Amino acid sequence: MKTRRKNRSRRNKTRKLRGGGNKSKKVKEIVKIFQQYPDIFPRGYFRFLTGTLDKHEKNGTLIYRNGVVLTYTKYKVSVNKYKFKIKPGDIKINQLVNKNQGNGKAKKLFMSFMKKHKKTNLILDVRSNNKKAIRFYRKNGFKKVDETSFGKSMKGIIMVR
Repeated sequence: MKTRRKNRSRRNKTRKLRGGGNKSKKVKEIVKIFQQYPDIFPRGYFRFLTGTLDKHEKNGTLIYRNGVVLTYTKYKVSVNKYKFKIKPGDIKINQLVNKNQGNGKAKKLFMSFMKKHKKTNLILDVRSNNKKAIRFYRKNGFKKVDETSFGKSMKGIIMVR
């Protein structure tokens, strides 16, 4: 009997470490926003999404206001990930998603974020077929600097401001 309890306890700890278990209400709400856009975020995208969002929430790199989600990573060391060098202090925007596209709230949040980090290099990658997002980023001062891929078959571009 004691062995079963011990094993169960160990399994629960492992689940929590792997990102399983209870997620905050906020993270669950955010995942539903991503699920609204299956053409942009394929099924495989959700495999690690809740764990990733949970990590961003704990690190303070998740902004969620008025149905808009923005997650980012601030680099602490130099990285040669692309054709250019990412320097300490540079910020990579990981996700920008609006619950209700076209209402202007994503732009408002994004502009506020860019203003706050106006002296910082901002980097992002976006799928090549996501023309609406590419047009949005270009309008806001981003330029294509490289190409990338997501998985084996999805092509993307790297943009910097």
